[in-house]
Amino acid sequence: MANILLKYLEQRYKHVSPPDVDSLGPVITISRDFGCPANICASDLADLLLEVESNYKEPWKLISKEILERASKELGLSPEKIEFIFKFQKRSTVDEVLEALSSKYYKSERKIRNTIKEVIRSIGEQGRVIIVGMAGSVILQDIPKSLHVKLIAPMDYRIEGVRRRHEISKTEARKLIDDMDKKRSLLRREFAGKDIHNVDYDIIFNCEKLKIEDIVSLIAKAAEDREMI
Repeated sequence: MANILLKYLEQRYKHVSPPDVDSLGPVITISRDFGCPANICASDLADLLLEVESNYKEPWKLISKEILERASKELGLSPEKIEFIFKFQKRSTVDEVLEALSSKYYKSERKIRNTIKEVIRSIGEQGRVIIVGMAGSVILQDIPKSLHVKLIAPMDYRIEGVRRRHEISKTEARKLIDDMDKKRSLLRREFAGKDIHNVDYDIIFNCEKLKIEDIVSLIAKAAEDREMI
């Protein structure tokens, strides 16, 4: 009986070795100042990598809504219940209390953020993915086969792009840019536990100076030089 119990405990609590970090990835993350065309760059990059590696059985994939869907499934919540994180919003204290009292499926904001972080980490570790925003560069920073890109541009360029895209005035566009930059910076800080600066990225592109196709080609070249493709 003692031997059976001992074997059970050894099996139940045996040490599981962490995955070899060198086997993780490859993954490309694209961060941006609000108003820079990150989604267009990511989509075009996925198309280019598919063309370059046409004989590879597993194509590169642009990840977006999958993060929301997988995180909500893991939490046992509807996507609408955790969407506030993706919109850079926070629950008020009153909302937290009412939600906790009214639902047996309540999950704290910390739990939701941690689950999102785990999902992004899992997707990045599986590799051959492009992740836009969502603090991907912070969460996946330690993966050797990774490339972390940031898109920047002068304020006037960003204001004009946001003004056209949202059909608002320049004053409203500037206010929206300031608000979104602040919220994204806060999200990255919450995931990293520190402020993130330009030196934390591998490559930074000025969208005013470079065409989208040039940025995409340079990202692909950098990934090739790192033997990620």
